[in-house]
Amino acid sequence: MGKYFGTDGVRGIANIRLTSRLGYRIGRFLGQYPNGRKNKILIGRDTRLSGAMLDAALVSGITSSGGDVYELGITTTPSISYIVEHNDFDYGIMISASHNPFFDNGIKIFAPNGEKIPHELELLIEEYIDRIVDDLPLVPNTGLGRFNKADQYIESYLDYLAKQATADLSSFKVCFDLANGSASVLARELFSKRLGIKATYLNENYNGLNINDKCGSTHPEKLIQKMKKEHFDIGFAFDGDADRIMVVDSHGNLINGDGILYLAGKYLKKRNKLNDNKIVITVMSNFGLKKVLESEDIGYEEVDVGDKNVQACLKNDGLSLGGEQSGHIIFNDALNTGDGMMTAVKILSILAEEKQEIQDLLKNFVSYPQVLRNVGVSNKDMIMENEGFKTFLKEQEDFLDGDGRILVRPSGTEQLIRVMVEGKDLQKCKEIALSLCEYVNEIAY
Repeated sequence: MGKYFGTDGVRGIANIRLTSRLGYRIGRFLGQYPNGRKNKILIGRDTRLSGAMLDAALVSGITSSGGDVYELGITTTPSISYIVEHNDFDYGIMISASHNPFFDNGIKIFAPNGEKIPHELELLIEEYIDRIVDDLPLVPNTGLGRFNKADQYIESYLDYLAKQATADLSSFKVCFDLANGSASVLARELFSKRLGIKATYLNENYNGLNINDKCGSTHPEKLIQKMKKEHFDIGFAFDGDADRIMVVDSHGNLINGDGILYLAGKYLKKRNKLNDNKIVITVMSNFGLKKVLESEDIGYEEVDVGDKNVQACLKNDGLSLGGEQSGHIIFNDALNTGDGMMTAVKILSILAEEKQEIQDLLKNFVSYPQVLRNVGVSNKDMIMENEGFKTFLKEQEDFLDGDGRILVRPSGTEQLIRVMVEGKDLQKCKEIALSLCEYVNEIAY
């Protein structure tokens, strides 16, 4: 990670770390890179109050460098990826902090192929941001970039999502939690109008401040309560920019990304559409997912946390399915980024074709109990390199005796050691996690 760019673009508290100056500088650089080129750039945002401010700053920077802006307004992150790839754009920009609260925001940048820009380009942008003097040339006023509304592109994106349905979905009764975010402006168009689903929508009245506020994929409690009180076939909860999703079955049970990966992987294998008979998971995927995949004779590649890592593995190995426990699922043969609305269409299609409820299709999937702990330290690298800690960690892994796993890793952004213990016995997991945290505390200072 760089000074400004993290695992998913530039992110920070709006108007404190993520300022209009930062947005302007990013726009200035992208509007003319490389070599003074006049770029065509697509911009969208989620529903955060600060989105319009950052949008205006980016537009100002791009056009003053001679680039042309195509403005989508409020939209989803995956729509940017799709439209950029299929409409000859040089870059795409999404203004969003995903599942974070409203006061955070972010700037995600997409390359012409619809993937996130490479790290090398991020470093060039950071170098320019930190220059005291803005030394990029300003174009003459006859060469200024133009601002264009781009609503027409959304229609093609929604049409594409609708075509992902492989069966008639109109008989389904579904409850959607839109997180007061990006899905609020697109979900009805897709699910009700194009697919004819009998849909109920929660949390779609955004006001700039209520995105992800006790709702959506990170807070599905209201959706779960709704599913228990009323009859629905299934429920879906999106995050703020609709690139990830959580599922709730008809009895109110929550199904995360691991369950979705198992469901989709088994379906694709049955139809000989699972490339190389493998899926991509991350180090945070539950031990139970690995066990059930092995029982179904489905292989997997394990990568570090982050959708960029999942996507890179899918691309490099030519695989068709991957994702994260958080609900970021990539159907790589359809779109090279996670798309919550597409995932909902795919799941509904599977249920329609199999003529079963999701809980029946997941009856063999068992999620192992998981204990998560964070320990504050002064030097996380020193902890991870401590030989005594390595030995103690190995002893704790042996204590699990193959019925679970331990993951200890340094935080990517803070001076923290993150401890995760999974296993069949919850009490044993708690004891191991406590022992590991106590050991870290003993050697931390």
